Amino acid sequence: MKMKALFPLAVALLLGSAATVNAQNQEAPAAAESPARPAPKLSPKQQITGFYAMCKQGRGGEGLREMLSSNPVVKAEDVQKVADAFAQMISQMGAFIDFKIVKETEISERTLVLRSVAHFERQPFVNEFTFYDPGSGDWRLVHLRYDANLATMFQDEIRNSSSGGGN
Repeated sequence: MKMKALFPLAVALLLGSAATVNAQNQEAPAAAESPARPAPKLSPKQQITGFYAMCKQGRGGEGLREMLSSNPVVKAEDVQKVADAFAQMISQMGAFIDFKIVKETEISERTLVLRSVAHFERQPFVNEFTFYDPGSGDWRLVHLRYDANLATMFQDEIRNSSSGGGN
């Protein structure tokens, strides 16, 4: 399961380096944008729903590729590598069943974090999506975190609920 261990690092590096480049070159035009494909004006929840619809069709890698492509500073070849690794990983979880957005945190009016639990045949899977809107209504994925271990992703909630138990 080396791929599983390396995937979060790859996504963090991909999106982290993209954020650094974006911060340094705010005035630079997006060279990778395709004029034939207009930027989607979908809300974060719509993007997540579309992503999971593709997971249901066995096209999770393609769904992730679309979401990552919403960030104009991410290189197409990096998007492809991460999407392929993600598709390989979730293919081992069995059939996709459903998902639920379980936590929504508005950091600011332009930054939103959504945590969801996806249910697969063999195990649940937690995704945390961070979206940013530069002010044009064009929400883009700027960070993705995931874990198949729910206790890891919900450790604060578990800790808070057990601290009031009186053990």
